[in-house]
Amino acid sequence: MELVKASTISFKHTDPASICSYIKSHPNTILLDVRTKNEFLGNAEPNFGTLKNAINIPIQELNDRMAELKAYKNKDILVYCSHSHRSPQAAYLLTQNGFAHIINMDGGMSQVTASGCKK
Repeated sequence: MELVKASTISFKHTDPASICSYIKSHPNTILLDVRTKNEFLGNAEPNFGTLKNAINIPIQELNDRMAELKAYKNKDILVYCSHSHRSPQAAYLLTQNGFAHIINMDGGMSQVTASGCKK
């Protein structure tokens, strides 16, 4: 990914410690897991689990699969991965493609301690 100017980055952040309460208070938020399919399914070590009702589009495929998210262009989309290395890239890519309400989960699934919103 090319370097970008900080001024072009325009998405929000949320804390993994409060992710279950965030989801409960924002039930219409789209949950986008950008980890690999194996990570999403729990077949990779370590298994951090995944959030209930999440959509899985790996970061490597996001650009090619952007059309799948078109219906959510004006909805809140919470993006996450395992450690928050890939999700900021995905959040940036989404904003560059006209998605206006992107939230990145800082720290990723490795930091989610509550189990109430996990599969």
